[in-house]
Amino acid sequence: MIPLWKEMMKKRNFRRLLVVELLLVLLCVLGLFGKDDEYRYGPEDMTVRFGTYEEAGGSVRVDSSQGQIGNVVDFEGITLPAGVYRVSLHYQCDTDMVHVCTVSDATLGHRSLMTNGDLLYTGLDQTGFAMWLLRGTSSLTVHVAYNGQGSLEVSGLTIYETNALNRILLFLTVLLCCLFNALLMVREYDRKYGISREQKNVAFGLVLIMIAASLPLFTDYLISAADSTFHLWRIEGLKEGILSGQFPVRISPKWQYGYGYAAPVFYGETFLLFPAILRMIGFTIVDSYRYYLMAINAATVLMAYYCFGRIWRSRYLGLFCSMLYTVSVYHVHKMYCRGTLGEALALMLLPLLVYGFYKVFTEDIHAGEYRFYWIPLAIGYAGILQSHLLTGEMVGAFTILLCLVLWKKVFRRPTFLVLAKTVICALLVSAWFVVPFADYMLTGDFKIQHASGRLIQERGIYPAHLFLTFFEGGENVFFAKTGMYRTDDTGIGMALVAVLVLWIFLAFFGYTACMQEKDRKAGTILAAFSGLAMIMSLWAFPWDRIQFLNEVTKTLVSSLEFPDRLLSIANLCLAALAGLLGKYVLAQKRKAFKWAYFGGVTALVLFSSVYLMNDLLYHTEFTRIYNEEGMGFGYVSSGEYLPYGTDTTKLTFRDPFGEGIEVEGWERKGLTLQIGCVNETEGDRALEVPLLYYKGYRAYDIDTGEELEAYLGENFAVTVTIPAGFDGEVLVRFVPPWYWRLGEIISLISAVGLVFAGVRWKKERKHERA
Repeated sequence: MIPLWKEMMKKRNFRRLLVVELLLVLLCVLGLFGKDDEYRYGPEDMTVRFGTYEEAGGSVRVDSSQGQIGNVVDFEGITLPAGVYRVSLHYQCDTDMVHVCTVSDATLGHRSLMTNGDLLYTGLDQTGFAMWLLRGTSSLTVHVAYNGQGSLEVSGLTIYETNALNRILLFLTVLLCCLFNALLMVREYDRKYGISREQKNVAFGLVLIMIAASLPLFTDYLISAADSTFHLWRIEGLKEGILSGQFPVRISPKWQYGYGYAAPVFYGETFLLFPAILRMIGFTIVDSYRYYLMAINAATVLMAYYCFGRIWRSRYLGLFCSMLYTVSVYHVHKMYCRGTLGEALALMLLPLLVYGFYKVFTEDIHAGEYRFYWIPLAIGYAGILQSHLLTGEMVGAFTILLCLVLWKKVFRRPTFLVLAKTVICALLVSAWFVVPFADYMLTGDFKIQHASGRLIQERGIYPAHLFLTFFEGGENVFFAKTGMYRTDDTGIGMALVAVLVLWIFLAFFGYTACMQEKDRKAGTILAAFSGLAMIMSLWAFPWDRIQFLNEVTKTLVSSLEFPDRLLSIANLCLAALAGLLGKYVLAQKRKAFKWAYFGGVTALVLFSSVYLMNDLLYHTEFTRIYNEEGMGFGYVSSGEYLPYGTDTTKLTFRDPFGEGIEVEGWERKGLTLQIGCVNETEGDRALEVPLLYYKGYRAYDIDTGEELEAYLGENFAVTVTIPAGFDGEVLVRFVPPWYWRLGEIISLISAVGLVFAGVRWKKERKHERA
């Protein structure tokens, strides 16, 4: 058979289309060059509202003694073509986060100008925030607002042109061309070989599910969620780390006012690379995050469809389960209400575990394909480990329980080998993340290690949460104190509860006896695990007693933080159980049963989830964050990954300093600082560097290459010992230990091996079918 693309290339119109597309791409590439103009504005370009002109410095100065607040200086009538710019206001001030620089233009339409501006800091002398200008203008105004505290001096403004807008156009052009060509290939394949009606129906249904799950994303803003800012900063940290030369990124360089934050060591960022790339291309923060959430929804839909469809050997059942799983109230809750990105990524991967375990415990152990069933399990566990450790903790506990229930099958030699391969491969693929994480947890002292006193039982949900049909967005998560008033929209929805009730009814009255034994056992386990997970999510479950059994349970229970996280297990198991029930409903001759089951469950899940999404869009506050400065630099949620005892109120932008040391100048690139300094005293002196101390920082004398002592100083700042009589430059940088690098090599080799194993599995399946 001639490959389809070769046949397409024989068509003149398709070749012409490719030429046109290539010309468009080349035109976009040419637009990347020559975007380096600078627009400079000095004191003569300022419109001074109040304050004093300092002729010696060529600046405008204002302080609190003048008793005025508002826009002290405006740079008006700025003419700029469409593009993405970096706005650099030159200033001096003696207060942090009080005064602000913003941009406006009343002549531009909606979304033609996008920026949040920037706050001003004592330790900086200029801003550097991005501005997206989608239409040319001659009436742009940059405002400098003084808010009545301390002093502020403004000396000028520079606006730097970038090629980010052309990078965006190039990316979108390539993407649209690829999508259009793919659609042409599908149409040609349908004409030549035919695509069945079932396949078309399923493809159409999958697209509808993706759209339904992404309803809150079809706006130009983000719904305000509890953890969204934290995850936005994780994406920014990954972007900034890569741009500064780190890979993989271990410490986010701009977080904590440039002191850095080691969130990547404790919280895997493998799947954050896509939105980080979008940010590096030039997209705004809000658009990058929205597109990323859409991609997560699409991937979850396809993953659930693939896994459940293969379990129950039906495309339609795969579609049905995918809808229940992805559009469920719980998934909507995690995506948009809580904004827990790590959990959303884990939810995307969880169906792989159900698929893998179903095959491992139900298929013929002598089949040639059996030895490959560790692959989906290894991918699932490795992905969850690198996405959300708490989900990994829960999954690990239920995996142990599953193995105890099926212990006879576990100790069959082929099964034991498959499970052993799963554990080994998942750990090897994750070694790049696991090794640094274990290193810091074993050798460091961080706030996360002192959270074992946090009680979680009072955060458990009521049984009423589980039986709700119409959910609304709320903020109350401490139900033991305030009941369900303004309750958080926590639950799994009546649709999945109805699935569980139906299974219990059928089992109680013996209707499940007609099922295959393997399916009946699978259904019993799925129902039992979902019921156990729901019970464990309740306020009545004795979490406090379990927590204080010993030190291990104290740490594990406290780290769970919210018992309703267990509903992820219930959500997964009940979606799979719905497919099992659907398999036997389809076998019934009476259409009324089919319409009642599939129509009723579908209506319930859509009623609950669409109602919740509508409520969120109508009643939940939203935010538009375009540039990273719009988020501030100090938010670290509860600061779990800070060195224990760090006073974050003392962290701000500042220069290196040390008693008896003269700092003659310094430069920063990410976590690398080059500092010129002189120590004219007769003894060693301490140079405090604006970096938060994490294991791995090293210091060197640039001239001699000699290593200087770098240690933990006051308030956990990196501190360098400067020898007596030193006159030169010091280099301070983060150097990952050699065994971290070894872990990265192991992960790379293991990932390549996993890919080859997947290719072999695919060939084996084709061979067996032939």
